[in-house]
Amino acid sequence: MVDRDRREEIEDDDRILVEDTGESLDSALEEEERSAIAAAEEKLKSVQNDLEELKERHLRKLAEFENLRKRSEREKAESRRLALADLAREFLPVVDSFERALSHASSADLESDFGQGILLIHRQLTDLWRKHGLREVDTAGGFDPNLHEAVATEESAEPANTVLEVLRKGYMIGDRLIRPALVKVALRPGEGSDENRSEEESR
Repeated sequence: MVDRDRREEIEDDDRILVEDTGESLDSALEEEERSAIAAAEEKLKSVQNDLEELKERHLRKLAEFENLRKRSEREKAESRRLALADLAREFLPVVDSFERALSHASSADLESDFGQGILLIHRQLTDLWRKHGLREVDTAGGFDPNLHEAVATEESAEPANTVLEVLRKGYMIGDRLIRPALVKVALRPGEGSDENRSEEESR
């Protein structure tokens, strides 16, 4: 009887030990799983941070490259405009002579085959300059000291500073002035006499 009680007591102790061992093992496994998950999450976070940093670097490099490309294009366009401006300054006197010759030609001369050929050449030259951005300075809006040079004045019923005559055309390429237009500017009636009188008195 005593032996049986002792045996049952031992079996109960073994069962308790097994249960405790099982619970400890489950706890250890859960702790290990939590640690593994935490480590994986930390690693993932680190990889994501590295990826974001690489992405930012890539975007910065793209922006730098785009800025470099745009600056290179601007410098190239500016160099082209400067070269064209230099060429235009040298060639414009030839255009002036060409147009003066046309202005003195008679209608019969211009209507002849030779005259028509000369007019065709003039149109081709004009189209070529326009193609490359060369344009005449506008004189319709009145005298502008930034674009015009007044080389003569005349009393007129027109409003003061009206451009009465263009003595030599001015030209621009884009916003760059190649040469100013030489113009005759209107004065109010009597203003010319006052100016002449002032000049004589100053002498």
